[in-house]
Amino acid sequence: MSDHKIINSITSDGTGSISTVTISGVLKIEAAAELHQTLVEALAESQQVVLDAKLLEEMDMSILQAVCSACKTAAAGKKSFTFDGELPVCMATLNSGIGTYQGLSCRQNNDEACRWLGGVC
Repeated sequence: MSDHKIINSITSDGTGSISTVTISGVLKIEAAAELHQTLVEALAESQQVVLDAKLLEEMDMSILQAVCSACKTAAAGKKSFTFDGELPVCMATLNSGIGTYQGLSCRQNNDEACRWLGGVC
């Protein structure tokens, strides 16, 4: 098992709840189901979900797939799903390694640039 943490914390901004899902350490396929479930629960609880990956050290394709799935679920439910801060270096490295490019649009998210592949929203 990889050394990782996945934490969902909920706060209120006065107009509704905000879920912040914090991921850190090394997340690989062993953590994908846990991350997916945490993101599904966060999207069920809040209109706005923020992914804090500042302390994410390493990830694999299964983690990117879990994040992408949550993004599509958020878009379908008219909810917000964003990063807290910059795209983590390990995600940018993975993206370039699998041949993605910045500005790629997502059909499931109103053809906006994919924030998870380095696009700006």
